[in-house]
Amino acid sequence: MAAWGVYKKGQGIYSRIVVGIALGVLGLYAAISLHNVLLDLPNVAQNTTIPLVGVGLTWGLICSFAFFAVLGFLIYIFVAGMETGVRPLDNSGKKVVEFLIETQGELQKVSWPTKYELVGSTAVVIISVVVIGIFVLGVDWFVSLIMGYIGVL
Repeated sequence: MAAWGVYKKGQGIYSRIVVGIALGVLGLYAAISLHNVLLDLPNVAQNTTIPLVGVGLTWGLICSFAFFAVLGFLIYIFVAGMETGVRPLDNSGKKVVEFLIETQGELQKVSWPTKYELVGSTAVVIISVVVIGIFVLGVDWFVSLIMGYIGVL
């Protein structure tokens, strides 16, 4: 495989995209959380702001952006299976890609329910939860009544 090429290009595209987006959102959340922790760090220079947004350029912002960039690069390496030249990283990336390809293949074999079956199953679950909830409420009320009568509560 060529350096920086995509491992098994064209296979498992949908699972790679979904996992990449999900990990990207988690990485963004982690970077925002890091920025909130490092919020009190001083500005890089006096009265320095980022144009168009008017946010002060602090060391916390720079650290959180660098953290997000590194996470994004690692996510890209693992989701695309990029060949980096670092053997442990390459082997791990290939294993992740193989898993994602196999996952998409298995999901294509699944027999998905029709809309009618899905609505019927959902109705059964909701009715069952309501009935069991009413039963538990009744038993709780009855036991509380007995405990109050014998003076425990």
